[in-house]
Amino acid sequence: MQKICVIGAGVIGLSSAVRIQDRFPNIDITIIADKFSPNTTSDGAGALFEVFAVGDTPFELVRKWAKETWDHLKNVAFSVEADSARVQHVSGYWVSGDPPKTSETSPDEESTSRRLTKEEGRLLFPRAKSGKFFTSYLVDCNSYLPWLMKRYVDKGGKIINKTIQSLDELYPLYDIIINCSGLYSYQLLGDKELFPARGETIRVHAPWIKHFYVQEIGEEITYIFPGSKNVVLGATFQKGNWNTEPNHRDGTALFERCCQIHPSLKMATVDYSWVGLRPCRSRVRLELEPRKAHTKCRVIHNYGHGGAGITLHWGCAQTVVDLIQDIINNTTINSKL
Repeated sequence: MQKICVIGAGVIGLSSAVRIQDRFPNIDITIIADKFSPNTTSDGAGALFEVFAVGDTPFELVRKWAKETWDHLKNVAFSVEADSARVQHVSGYWVSGDPPKTSETSPDEESTSRRLTKEEGRLLFPRAKSGKFFTSYLVDCNSYLPWLMKRYVDKGGKIINKTIQSLDELYPLYDIIINCSGLYSYQLLGDKELFPARGETIRVHAPWIKHFYVQEIGEEITYIFPGSKNVVLGATFQKGNWNTEPNHRDGTALFERCCQIHPSLKMATVDYSWVGLRPCRSRVRLELEPRKAHTKCRVIHNYGHGGAGITLHWGCAQTVVDLIQDIINNTTINSKL
């Protein structure tokens, strides 16, 4: 029996582990991580499904991974699991200071999307040059990650709470390693293409907010997401900033931007502020590493999704499964030669 280890328990690691179990039900699989929900970067994500460019990652790959994730979220949102997983089917606005980008649309969005009207633009988004109103999916990761973890554990998945200093620790113990360590791959692998994009968000009590609002002006993105427990106000996108503590100046500016979009938020009660570091890279690294001479263990990397982890996670997990199947097939062929 193949022994597999998944490094990381964010949305990328958990989805990879669950999809591996679905495809290989008798596999011996272990998740190793130093942080679990509610303390992962994924837990604080705004988590609206929306397709956008992820560095230099080929856009046909982004759309493929996104389509598979969209189908998964749709199935969950309209199932009896929706309450436990907290996947919501929601509508809202996305506006930009740039002309429309017709290539960056969500799967099935053509049937649910319409252009922003002049009246909506004048009243809600006077700085916008383009925009749309559409339907998508919003994921409450504080519930979704535990839901994935329960699926994993119920199928016999193992868990180890540990910080891995080097992959050399794992080579003798496992046949396949799935590296979903996100930004930690900067230290673990010395991957200098990785860099943080600091995101600060504010959670507020504002139950009257029913739609999402996203405004993209230059590199400044402001969003309002109606979560199942509170409303998420975001966000900053500070490249190269490793600081994980809330900043009063950033938080104040963020709150004011959100109030400009929806003035009723001035009456909202602030629950808490949160900071996370998006694992950004020139392109998503999702690949099978070339075989090393000193070990039979194979390594698959699945990290560097930036702010698109939720949008891509289920599709990327399927690619991990496909790569594992390739490894197994090649091992079987070689053993017969």
